[in-house]
Amino acid sequence: MKIDTVLERLKAYQPPEGWEGGSIFLLPEDAMRDIYQFIIDNQLTRCIELGTGFGATTCAMTAAVEELGTGKVTSVDMYEHQPVNVHVLTKHIELSEQQLEFISDELGYNWYLPELIKQQTQHDVCEPLFDFCLLDGAHEWEPDALAFMLVARLIKPGGWIAVDDINYFFRLIPGWENFHKDKTDRELDTLQMEMVYELMVKTHPDFCDFRLTHNGRIGWARKKLPQDYQKPKGLLSRWFMR
Repeated sequence: MKIDTVLERLKAYQPPEGWEGGSIFLLPEDAMRDIYQFIIDNQLTRCIELGTGFGATTCAMTAAVEELGTGKVTSVDMYEHQPVNVHVLTKHIELSEQQLEFISDELGYNWYLPELIKQQTQHDVCEPLFDFCLLDGAHEWEPDALAFMLVARLIKPGGWIAVDDINYFFRLIPGWENFHKDKTDRELDTLQMEMVYELMVKTHPDFCDFRLTHNGRIGWARKKLPQDYQKPKGLLSRWFMR
């Protein structure tokens, strides 16, 4: 399914009366378009999304895989939102779920990923599974630093990771006092996803091609191929995004 169709139908969706979830879009439209096109241009047929939310971005990723004609998107969250969730949205936009796997794990993706690593490991070697990962979940240092270290084992050489909300901190949320009243000032005012990207992703010896896009919101990195270990650090790929 084309991204224009996906976005048009998502924007036409009317949540049930009384729903207080706000917008179903947790990523800006231009970012959803770019992720869709990035998957197609690089033929990233096996994708994982850590943090499903209401499922709008999941739909865009699944539509991209559908356009490629092969592959699957796995999306992981702690629970399935009600009454608006990825299944409701895929049905609304008439997108097949044949290439979508939604995982609801009450302990979150940091308990799902070790199970997947165990499944992919034989003779103490983990066989990578994914071409692309979108990390857009907890937005906190502790869970998402661990999430990156776990999913890094599952990303194939040449595969990509995109870390959302690099420029986000909790006090940006209207009504943060209600959601995060137990957090310290340090937690409230720190760009925690920037910490993940700068201190975990960019310092990881197996990743390269670091780039920020969308006004510093999304941080990208590619897992090295064997030949990349001979290249100067920081060499960018030829695929550029605004």
